[in-house]
Amino acid sequence: MVIVLVAVTLLTTVTSPHRQSLSDSASCSQWAAATQAQQIGYAHLYIDEYGRSANTAARAQTVRTSINRACTDASYLGESDDVTVVAALKKAF
Repeated sequence: MVIVLVAVTLLTTVTSPHRQSLSDSASCSQWAAATQAQQIGYAHLYIDEYGRSANTAARAQTVRTSINRACTDASYLGESDDVTVVAALKKAF
């Protein structure tokens, strides 16, 4: 019984969707389900791709907050499953 429990725990940990990194194609629903570390990681990726700055760490939190607001707007309209994070930032929904 213990072996089965350990196997199930390991299997769910390895296949957990929270282990996947976020990308530009991530939907707002995926964004909401991501951990804070994944969101900050994506914010750094976004800054690297769309505009490097001197204070990337502080700017990453600003990007994360902007995505949260944009995705909240998309969810109010019922678009959180269909709108990507980048589209939400551009208000393309």
